[in-house]
Amino acid sequence: MALDEKNKILFEHLLAYARFSVKDLAIILEVSKATIIKRLKFIEENDYISRYDAIINWQKLPFIKKTYFVKVDKENEKFEKLMISKREALAVVSLTGFYNYYVWCFFKTRKQQKEFEKNLKKFKYEEIEINKLVFPKVTFFDVPLKLPLPKIKTKKVNLNKISVAVMKYLANGHGRDSLYKISEKLKLPYDSVHYNGKKVLDSDWFFTIIAQAGANKFTLQTTCLILQCSDKNSAKKIYLELQKIPKIQSVAIGEESKIMVHFLSQTHTEYRETLSEIISAHRDKIKEIIITHWDKILLSNRYPLEYFLEG
Repeated sequence: MALDEKNKILFEHLLAYARFSVKDLAIILEVSKATIIKRLKFIEENDYISRYDAIINWQKLPFIKKTYFVKVDKENEKFEKLMISKREALAVVSLTGFYNYYVWCFFKTRKQQKEFEKNLKKFKYEEIEINKLVFPKVTFFDVPLKLPLPKIKTKKVNLNKISVAVMKYLANGHGRDSLYKISEKLKLPYDSVHYNGKKVLDSDWFFTIIAQAGANKFTLQTTCLILQCSDKNSAKKIYLELQKIPKIQSVAIGEESKIMVHFLSQTHTEYRETLSEIISAHRDKIKEIIITHWDKILLSNRYPLEYFLEG
């Protein structure tokens, strides 16, 4: 069984929302639930999907959100260990290009931010303080969705130790796991996991829950750009327009008229086309562009949710 038309439909739905039920997927594909389970197993075991990430709603996190692009000429391993050891780091990725690392951070205070930046003083780096971050729908096969995406709800949920444990587990590549499986993995009572898990899943704590396509299976390249725009109004306009480009995985707008963009490409032609689409329409409004490519994820999705339990 290859990625036939039904597998492509299944794959695209999981890219858009990883927790679509087996029952709903069976209805749109007009097959049995057992067939959906078989197809899911095939897709996962053949590395078309690498993991299911629950992306926590950044806008709800009351932190200073910054990304650093760092050029490290030597002692790379030492730098990696240092960054991973920092509690402030959400993610650390090695890059190819002029900058060879980027580090995503959450800070509670400016003082904490300044203390962290002391570790970067001897390196050349570019930074962006993020105001808003969105994840547009990515498509591989231009297959239209037959199921509506769930609406983000605004129900207020106060976090406790169990809900935080569930959220961290879902965010770490297990976004499609059942609440029963989560209770087993975390060795927590099922009733508590079910109660707290349902509450956070039905709230706006998760921005989205998506499948991550297997990079090796699709020979994917993730490109990250920083665009320095001419002014804030231009940055806002470009930020909104970039969300309409199909291969863009995420786009963030930051301070000082900066935009950060991630996009996917499977071939060099696709890469050039997407890059051209991003730049050409806004060439007169972009003062500077920095281009880097992902090499290896060293740390991912380490959200500081314990903050909400302190005190």
